[in-house]
Amino acid sequence: MKCEWIVRHGGRDVVLFFNGWGMDSRIVRWLQQQGPLPGGVDLLSCHDYREPLLPLRHRQQLEAYEHVTVVSWSLGVAAAQQSGLERVDLAVAFNGTLQPVSRERGILPEVFQATLDNWSEENRERFLRRICGSRQQRALFQPALPDRGIDDQKEELQALQQRLSENGTTGDPGWEYTCAVIGGKDMIFLPAAQKAAWEGVRVQVKPSMPHVPWFAFRGWGEVLACIC
Repeated sequence: MKCEWIVRHGGRDVVLFFNGWGMDSRIVRWLQQQGPLPGGVDLLSCHDYREPLLPLRHRQQLEAYEHVTVVSWSLGVAAAQQSGLERVDLAVAFNGTLQPVSRERGILPEVFQATLDNWSEENRERFLRRICGSRQQRALFQPALPDRGIDDQKEELQALQQRLSENGTTGDPGWEYTCAVIGGKDMIFLPAAQKAAWEGVRVQVKPSMPHVPWFAFRGWGEVLACIC
């Protein structure tokens, strides 16, 4: 796993952002530009889950914080619980589940496999339009697109597939999600699958939200306000 401090001023509270597959910290910086975190809150961005664990140095750094909040998206929802993170006070999942490859509670296995088998420059552009919900929102998302190559992203998806097939679920990390936010127009993690996956967890449904949720929020303040 790759991690990068976006804000680190020695605050008492920290937000860990677990990104979606194939992404990098540009999304986090883009959100910061839309509306920064409140003062006194540090921000650690995580992505690229070929290695599942948070680096040891980051886990040690997190011990200094009084409050730890997890914000995760898409395949980052499951990755957060596989990361070795032991103490979480609040956690919100956006458009993802803890059973990410599942006929009932995640992405259909054949869809996941087809994405992996056919990943290319051309199909990546189709995928981006699909997760953004429209060509117009795809254009708006341009500043947040990752600086990562096709082979790099495919290796990550292969590693995720192998780990999920071996382990089945994310196991018991010692913490649970506080709530989940479901996009009513998510074409990756279908809304019905997300609702089934989060039975017993507080859920917010945003009817017009596609798989990329960040168009619905003006920066970090509104993202964190979703934690119910």
